[in-house]
Amino acid sequence: MENTKTNYPKSSNNSRGKIIAIIIGAVILVGGLTAGGIYLATHQQPTTIISADASGSSTKLSDGENKIKAGGTYTFTGSTSNGKIEIDTTEDVKIILDNVSIANPSGAAIKSKGAGKLTIELIGENALTTTDKTADDPSSAISGDADLEITGTGSATIKANGKGIKADGTITLGSATLNINTTDDAVHSNSNITISSGSYTINTGDDGIHADKNLIIKSGKITIEKSHEGLESNILEISGGEISIVADDDGVNAQNSDGSTRIGISGDGALNISGGKLYVNSGGDGLDSNGSIEISGGEIFVDGPTNNGNGAIDCDSDINITGGTLVAVGSSGMAQNATSATQPSVLMNLSSSYKGELSFGGITFAPAKSYQSVLISSSSLKIGESYSLVIDGATVQSVTISQNITGQGTGMMGGGMTGGNPMGGQQPSAQPGGQTRR
Repeated sequence: MENTKTNYPKSSNNSRGKIIAIIIGAVILVGGLTAGGIYLATHQQPTTIISADASGSSTKLSDGENKIKAGGTYTFTGSTSNGKIEIDTTEDVKIILDNVSIANPSGAAIKSKGAGKLTIELIGENALTTTDKTADDPSSAISGDADLEITGTGSATIKANGKGIKADGTITLGSATLNINTTDDAVHSNSNITISSGSYTINTGDDGIHADKNLIIKSGKITIEKSHEGLESNILEISGGEISIVADDDGVNAQNSDGSTRIGISGDGALNISGGKLYVNSGGDGLDSNGSIEISGGEIFVDGPTNNGNGAIDCDSDINITGGTLVAVGSSGMAQNATSATQPSVLMNLSSSYKGELSFGGITFAPAKSYQSVLISSSSLKIGESYSLVIDGATVQSVTISQNITGQGTGMMGGGMTGGNPMGGQQPSAQPGGQTRR
């Protein structure tokens, strides 16, 4: 039998190799396009250019970028689980959110990139969420390069893995209801913040409300349920509103204009309180100023620190009290009294720690923690009168007020040293082991 051998020409062998290569390339290409499609859907969102409102018109949100490129008023409805509103214009823009829900896993829910003012009006119930920190939008659910105003009769729930509301310019908050939950500052301005009305509930891993320059609170209800520091700014003015703060560190902090803290050295921070109701529960200083503190009105209750490294009031310059009611309790190690006052201001450092409701001259306060120092200032107190500090129904100390500033701090920072009992009253004997009274 003759052996038969088929000899394939070299060109045929090369052709077969090319076919195999084409097939493999096609598979890779299809897979790449599929993967690329997924990538594009996640990170390169489609863009929809939005037109300004015609009479009675609105725009339903779509996934991707809902982009505004000209000034005007824009009304949005609907929801997106992978999108945002982006404003890219130097003109002023107003957007109306009418019961919308925006979730963006890769950046801000609302981003203004232009120099024009952005106004956001809230209608109904709205939700703005961002869960990711990206290179160009590291920390905000609402981010503005210029001035930002939020108003309206509606509400917004804001959740962010970073800052909640941030603007390079002035932030103005009025009339709306905001519920903010963030890992970084809830509200942050590189310039100024003014709050004229509205209701704000804040839970944050950093500052509740922070302004680099001026923070002005005229009215509104502010409840900071969790924070590192509650209110922070260089110049901080409170003339009205109802404010409640829980802070791991300082409750209210008037820092230096350069953001620094120079312990024991007077800076340019200023805390001015002329009205409103303020409650502070702080692990650090209750009211802290790297400059001065001026109190001319309002009702202020400070549930200060239990450790002697902080004080219910910590001020590096003058503490001037000319009005209002102040009750500040905490540890005694850094306790401070006013440096000047036109009404009685009485500091009582106690021989041991107490826990329970206190009363003094008809003024009552029920602190949530133990305390060893009590500072009370009020126009209802009178020079020449004697008063008893009563805690849980028992008289702890009696004081005769002989001048507006009665009693001095025993702490390291300011307030002077107490020699004996300068308050003209009778100090109770020390309790064994400095135990806490309950």
